[in-house]
Amino acid sequence: MLSIIVSWRDREQLSDALPSLVEAVELLDGEVVIVNFSGSDELLKTQLKNANDRVSVVKVSEQAYFNKAAAQNTGASVAKNPILFFCDCDIILNPTDIVDLVNQLNSQEQVFATLAGVKETEVNSRGGNHVVSFGYELNIRTADGRHLQIIDNEEDAENGTRQAPGLLLVKKSDFIAINGYNNQLHGWGWEDQDMISRLTLGQGLTRICSGTALHISHDDKARIAFYPEVNSRWESRDRMFRTALANYDQANFMGSYDKDIAALNIARVKYD
Repeated sequence: MLSIIVSWRDREQLSDALPSLVEAVELLDGEVVIVNFSGSDELLKTQLKNANDRVSVVKVSEQAYFNKAAAQNTGASVAKNPILFFCDCDIILNPTDIVDLVNQLNSQEQVFATLAGVKETEVNSRGGNHVVSFGYELNIRTADGRHLQIIDNEEDAENGTRQAPGLLLVKKSDFIAINGYNNQLHGWGWEDQDMISRLTLGQGLTRICSGTALHISHDDKARIAFYPEVNSRWESRDRMFRTALANYDQANFMGSYDKDIAALNIARVKYD
């Protein structure tokens, strides 16, 4: 019923996150698809040493940089189930929350879902000083009467909580209808909100937002290590947002799924 897709490149947190992902798909007769986007086979093999047969790996070779959008599209292309859950490699799930969200998607039309939020394993992992919390509210209204609202905030330094726009569940049919993620947004920080925007403004879907998870805390170096070089993650996010907004203004809500699957060197991998 559910395919959990995890995009990965040389991140060590996967071994701690994986047991909760496997537990979730066991409850839903599903699978976990790990997309190794030109990362180390040896490191990933170590990360998966306690995995079972519900976990599979697909590798994308010959990529100088990590491209999360292209990696997510790769995972979707091999997913066997009608509901996709795009989950980061550093997330420890509450499996019952995932079951609830899957049931909601199965019982309703024209919806997708994200987890409502995550809590950091290390409070104030972003190193906040005088500003203990900050965020934004995005509102877009289009000429055809559709409306988008995204409320997001970075980690609250006092309690470690924040929103989770990237932990997204969507019917595969709706994902394909907007041609997946958009690899034009290459970097850290907006491909997740872009998917919410395009499912809402392009497909006319309604977002369900519930459930929580733990985020295994790490620094910004880990966040942007394998992307094209930028001065900070905020520079990357601003550039990606401006690119996305220009697309919406042209009523362009399509991703790059078809192009990615045709262009990338994709292979199934089995580690002994």
